[in-house]
Amino acid sequence: MNLENHPRSQAYLEKNRATLEGRRYVIEAGREWYEIWVPQDPDAWDQPKLVFRDISEEPTFWIDLAGSVVNGDCYWLICENKDQAELLWLACAVGNSTFIEKYYDLSFNNKLYAGRRRFITQYVEKFPLPDPYNCLGQKIISMAKQVYESSPSPEAEQLEKELDALVWDALTGGKAG
Repeated sequence: MNLENHPRSQAYLEKNRATLEGRRYVIEAGREWYEIWVPQDPDAWDQPKLVFRDISEEPTFWIDLAGSVVNGDCYWLICENKDQAELLWLACAVGNSTFIEKYYDLSFNNKLYAGRRRFITQYVEKFPLPDPYNCLGQKIISMAKQVYESSPSPEAEQLEKELDALVWDALTGGKAG
């Protein structure tokens, strides 16, 4: 971008140049001193990805298969190994479960205003996942896909309840919290 084509923005940025140039991570990444930058990988946007809201009362995870660009109030991840994309469905099922709400509250004890939780990377990366290769893990993956394909519908709502119970079974041996 040529800043000279945007004189008001250029004046503002120049006024704050010393601070902006102090952001080493931007300079080390080969970016211009004035760039507002959050690391992204545009080449990955078209891949299946797990998207989740940063701040929410309840966990809100979903699968994007449309190649969407994700808003700044959400995080997203892909499988580095495209052959393991099934893991996204498993993570989505766990992420939306009542198990993960309980796990979050006991493990992180970090609620914001009005009972909202922050689903930031440092927490989400610690979420447990069932074995994706055993019978129960495979059933969770399959049912998560069924929920996706049938939403919104009464059938999807029923499947979500069954899926929640399966996640509890897989992660606690059937001992719901």
